[in-house]
Amino acid sequence: MIATLADLGYFIFGLYSLLLILSGTPLNLLCFYIFKRVIPNRSNATIIVFSYLALIELLIPFTWNLNYTIRELVWKRQTNSSIKNLEEHSLFVCKLVSFSAYFLLQCAAWLKTLATFARCVSVHNEWTIRKYILNPRAIHRLCWMTIILIGIMNFPIWIVNGKEAFSIDKNNKTQKQIMCYRSVFFKYWEIAHLLLYNFIPFALMILCNLAIIRHVRESRRRTQRSKMRSASIVKSPSTLSSNRRSLATSDGRLTKTLIFITIFFIIFTSPSAIFYISLGKIIKRHRHLITMGLSNLATTSHVSSFIIYWLTSSDFKNAVINFLYCRAPVSQGPSAEDKLQHSRYSTRAVSTSMRPSSSDLQRKLPTLYLSPSID
Repeated sequence: MIATLADLGYFIFGLYSLLLILSGTPLNLLCFYIFKRVIPNRSNATIIVFSYLALIELLIPFTWNLNYTIRELVWKRQTNSSIKNLEEHSLFVCKLVSFSAYFLLQCAAWLKTLATFARCVSVHNEWTIRKYILNPRAIHRLCWMTIILIGIMNFPIWIVNGKEAFSIDKNNKTQKQIMCYRSVFFKYWEIAHLLLYNFIPFALMILCNLAIIRHVRESRRRTQRSKMRSASIVKSPSTLSSNRRSLATSDGRLTKTLIFITIFFIIFTSPSAIFYISLGKIIKRHRHLITMGLSNLATTSHVSSFIIYWLTSSDFKNAVINFLYCRAPVSQGPSAEDKLQHSRYSTRAVSTSMRPSSSDLQRKLPTLYLSPSID
């Protein structure tokens, strides 16, 4: 009975892995296209990071989840197949799948951290680093630097992981086997992977989100106080107030999106981290089944990003609807922040133009002296 339930669990998890591949591939492709070509505020630093994140999350299901799908739904139904995992197909496939799995998961975690940090920097106007981080060219470089650095850190997997072994079967024939994940290196690399994929991004994203929430609350309090004062004195211009409202609305959407991304990431990836740390060495029975389920759960956080964008961002939702209905994409105009800055400059220009210049005063002084005095 237990063996039957275990086999059923393997089959369900293999079917769920196939569902993650079939759903995650088109959804993440659509996210990449929306963030890169369609969404109005695609010059925003957080949106730029989201475009890189969509490409990384597109490839994540094609590592361990692809192995689960082929193993549970194809190879287990074949009696003449001696290969149990995708990594055992060849030495190159072993190195490629193992490197891609660790590399892509860590890239996704750190790109989410970078997006949260960029959002935290953008809401703090007093930070001097703001003009460097929020520059589109700078954020592109930071994304590439993050991806390259994580690739270099995972490069030893290409060297260490995988080796060929030969054995003799029942018919006295020599068989070549690929020994994957058997190196002592992975005992230490699993700990490093938990730090790079779970704990360090967890801590940084939580700190950035707390700083964002604190700043948003303080800005709301200041806004309420200024409204109360301005209502008793003078009403502000409608153009400036509308730009501020649009800027606040856009900022609120991105903040909400990042908070939900952080929550989903923590909920779906924490069980695997807790299992590997505390229960991985204790539980021996059906350990592979539990690992398979937790891996699928962690991958779900990277596939469900489209749902988070859809529920929290009206700009993203409208861009997707326009794309599905083949409507013309909205041309990218100046952002709300640029509009607000432009309105400030225009207000200053109008105020300075209304002031009389020194040359005008010099022209008017002689006429004042020559005009007859009025008794």
